[in-house]
Amino acid sequence: MQSRADSPGTGVEAALLSRARELLGDLPKWRLPHAAWSRPAAAVEALAVAYDAGDGLALQVAVARLEVLSPNRVDRIVDPADVPPPEPLQEQVTALVHMIAESEESTRGEADGDEGR
Repeated sequence: MQSRADSPGTGVEAALLSRARELLGDLPKWRLPHAAWSRPAAAVEALAVAYDAGDGLALQVAVARLEVLSPNRVDRIVDPADVPPPEPLQEQVTALVHMIAESEESTRGEADGDEGR
């Protein structure tokens, strides 16, 4: 039997993982003032910790925080001084998207295997 640390995201609902992956996939397209990136970075870090722990409630809170911070929620005037996410955040987001996608594929594979029984 795998430990929770060996299988991140264990016990987390598929729809929540899908929403997290969608938000994280959009994040590299966000443009914010340089100083404003600390809040999305903190939300991504909280999401990563919750995912690694398999804590569905904490993941739900982190996803909600990220949704609220999304510049896509409202039409805002684009400031030419807005910048893309800092490189370390982009790397963390890319890694999380791949981990979640692999988890979703694994879950789908297990469900497909169960159907054949």
